Amino acid sequence: MTSAVLMLVVLTALAMAYMNGFHDASNAVSTTITTRTLRESTALAMAALLNVLGALLGMALLVVTAEWAVRLLGMAPLIEATAGDPDRLGLALLAIMLTTISWDLLTWWLGMPASTWHAFFGATLGVTLAISATGAWGLLGAVLVVSTMGPLLSAGLAFALMHGLLRLGRHERLQRGHLRFAQTLSAGAVATGHGINDSRLPLAVVVVAATATGSTPTGMLSIMIAVAIAVGAGTLMGGHRIIRTLGRHLTDLTVAQGLAAEISAATTMSLSLFGVSSPISTSHALASSVVGAGAAKGLRNVRWRVALHIALTWLATPLATAIVGAALIGLALEFTAS
Repeated sequence: MTSAVLMLVVLTALAMAYMNGFHDASNAVSTTITTRTLRESTALAMAALLNVLGALLGMALLVVTAEWAVRLLGMAPLIEATAGDPDRLGLALLAIMLTTISWDLLTWWLGMPASTWHAFFGATLGVTLAISATGAWGLLGAVLVVSTMGPLLSAGLAFALMHGLLRLGRHERLQRGHLRFAQTLSAGAVATGHGINDSRLPLAVVVVAATATGSTPTGMLSIMIAVAIAVGAGTLMGGHRIIRTLGRHLTDLTVAQGLAAEISAATTMSLSLFGVSSPISTSHALASSVVGAGAAKGLRNVRWRVALHIALTWLATPLATAIVGAALIGLALEFTAS
């Protein structure tokens, strides 16, 4: 891979990290902003800082190798298809990341919480099929299973937590001030977990690209710091359209509901650190937790049409990004061949 292509891949990976933070800022702060537990500027600043710290912590605990990166991204078929042609691999990585960034932009514009990870996996499948007619179908299956089971687990846990909080509230054991303080802590846990989870994606892309140059990846510390700062900077800007969807359009959140949703989301996200092969989307975890917490106070408290639109977006993500990714790499290869 030429140095120019490698540099372009690194810059695009940082842009994807920034977009990920911007798109997913709502995961940590939408409930605290909506319930007025924290001011919007304070919530975004806290989430940005904890995203940076979480990203640095998560990447520092990794054993960064080419094998780890390829396995995490499900790129073994793509690596095989581009063996001996590192520039083609660079073009494939660019097509995958540009598709992922575009999908994040589109879903942000629509106010739909969607998974950056699942968009990336879908794009990877489409690009790999376009290049070699083979794809990581096992990874796609894992993504679909996690896309189904993760939200159900999050919703069920939030539902149970909310019932527990309602019982404590009836016995006056839990005051509003206690709930606000606990919600601030749970929002911090979600922000930290997001940094740990999502910083791995751009880092792994850089490792794959650097390895394709024929040498062992070097300068990883500076790349890690750059990724963490990019995620934090995007979070600080905040994806306000998605914040409104989660905090106002999906249900009318109370402080107790926000606390239950955040605890549930943080718990579900932590499963990705303990052997779950496909990362659990923070967007999926929080949105489904909000639904579960709202349903605990009665099914009419959830606006099911909005929930259906979100679920359809989740189902469409791998398919749409696979199609766009395949189209992009086809155009890129045709352009470079002419």
